[in-house]
Amino acid sequence: MNYELRTKKGFTLVELLVAIGLLAIVMSFAGVIFRVCINAHRTAMANVEIMQKLRAITNQLEDDFKGLRKDGEIFVIWAARPVLAAGYKDNDLDGYERFDRIMFFANGDFHSYRVNPMVRGNVARICYTLANKPSNNPVSDSIRPVQQQPQTRILVRNQHILTVDPALAGIGDPNSFTEPLWYLWNNRYEYDKMFLDEWKLIPWAVKANMLSVICDVTVDQNNVTVQTRGSEVDPADPNSIHMLLCEGVGEFKIQGWYDAQRRWVPEVDPDGDGFLLDTDFIPNADGTGLDPVALPGVLYPYPPYGGVAINNINYPRDQIDEEHFDMIPGLGRALKFTFTLYDSKGIIKEGRTFTHIVYLD
Repeated sequence: MNYELRTKKGFTLVELLVAIGLLAIVMSFAGVIFRVCINAHRTAMANVEIMQKLRAITNQLEDDFKGLRKDGEIFVIWAARPVLAAGYKDNDLDGYERFDRIMFFANGDFHSYRVNPMVRGNVARICYTLANKPSNNPVSDSIRPVQQQPQTRILVRNQHILTVDPALAGIGDPNSFTEPLWYLWNNRYEYDKMFLDEWKLIPWAVKANMLSVICDVTVDQNNVTVQTRGSEVDPADPNSIHMLLCEGVGEFKIQGWYDAQRRWVPEVDPDGDGFLLDTDFIPNADGTGLDPVALPGVLYPYPPYGGVAINNINYPRDQIDEEHFDMIPGLGRALKFTFTLYDSKGIIKEGRTFTHIVYLD
């Protein structure tokens, strides 16, 4: 009887270990590639979100300033605070965040968002500013933008349509307003029952209080100081959503072209040497910082109470008018808006900073 010998050959232990090692390497590379692809996708989506925010802001700015009423009033306030937020990137390297704001009148096709019936009009008073937020403690002040983390700040566009529709309720006499009434007028109303010419004829004492409320400052004949008022937005409150333009706006900076010096004003540190005696803001006595109370600004036009308050710039009050508009420091031929935008998921940790120029001539 013949026996056929057959041999069966398997993997040796060494071959098995080599195969497992190669598989581990391939899987690790696949994992790295997968993570890179996921991170790239998340970053791309975050950039898409930021660019959508950018378009929303710039399109709105263009629409509003296209109808700018130079025969109306313009109030610009510039506020700068030392960078305090942990991890915040100071994009212009001057050590300060900007919380600027502007109020002006414009022509356009405006409509209300929550008034029933809807209010429509061709002229509106518009204010851009970073929003206060309601405090969890009902007896405390609002949480100001400087107290908020940059990625949680909200850019407001507060619009009041000018109308004389007799069917709409009036706000009453501003001379007798209490703080709660001022809050309601600025944050809940979406219209002012008056013509533009009536606004310009409001007595100074009342007008100063109105400007203080609108732009979150205290206004008097000679100075501007800080006070907690302004626009307050709570994203969970439907009564304030009509003012919300964009969330995740960490900084809002406004500058006007100044022909006489061929530069944008104001700047915190014009020559970039870190010493602030030459600042366009109001410096501390030793030049190491800014006065946290006195704020520069422009109130246009001069008659009867306009003025320019920018450190080291003396501009004649009687030339704060439409004829000399292009030469007014802080306004001029164009406005430059600079803002830092964050995505909602915090993917781009430092946000992205953009500049947009709106031409006024």
